[in-house]
Amino acid sequence: MAKVDYWGIGLMLIGVALALWVGKLVGAICGIVGLALIVWAECSKRKKQPKDSETAPRLPGARAEDQLRFVLEVAGTPPLRSNTDWKFLLTNCGARSARYVKLSTIRSEIGAYEILFKEIPVLHAGQQAPVDYEVIGRRSDDRRTNRQSTLWDFALDNAGERRATYFWYDISIQYRDTGELVRDGGIVGVCFDLRDEKLKTGGADYRQTS
Repeated sequence: MAKVDYWGIGLMLIGVALALWVGKLVGAICGIVGLALIVWAECSKRKKQPKDSETAPRLPGARAEDQLRFVLEVAGTPPLRSNTDWKFLLTNCGARSARYVKLSTIRSEIGAYEILFKEIPVLHAGQQAPVDYEVIGRRSDDRRTNRQSTLWDFALDNAGERRATYFWYDISIQYRDTGELVRDGGIVGVCFDLRDEKLKTGGADYRQTS
C-alpha cells in the first residue's frame, strides 16, 4: 500500500482554507467600498437638490416669517367718563387679506370688568375697520341690575398703586389668511389715561415706517 503523505494533504487543505479566507476578505472589502460609493453618490444628489424653502411659492408681499402686522388706534372725545363715542380701529398693515381677525379679551387690573372684542370677518390689505366691543361687568350687582358698564368703569378698576394715571393692557391678535390655520398677528396695546380721561395706543406709526 502506498504511503499517504499526510503533510502534503495538510498543507493543501491549509492552502485551500487560506484561499477561501482571502477571497472572503477581498469580497468584504469590495462590498464596503461599493456601499461607501453609493452613500457618497446619494449625499451628493441631495446637496444639489434645492431646499423646500427655495422651491415653495411665496405669497405676494409675504414677510419672511409669513406673519401679518396690525395696528390698533382709538378715536373719541374726552372726557372718557362722560362720552361713550370712543372707537377702536384696527389696520391691516400687510400686503394680503386677513380673515376672522380676533382681538383677545382684556380684563381690568382688579378684575371686575372685561372688554370683549367682536371678530372682524375680513380685513383687506391696508384696510382700517372699527372693532365692535362690549364692556362686561363681572360683579353680581352689575349683573343683577343689568347696568351697562362703560370704558370709564374699566379704567377705574385698578389698585391705584404709586398714584399711577396710565394703565396699559396688552391685546393679542389672531387671524387666518389663505389657509384654515390660526396665525399669530402680534400684540397691540391700549392705555387708559386717567389724568386726561382718554384712551391711547402705541405703534400707530407702523404704517409709515413699514
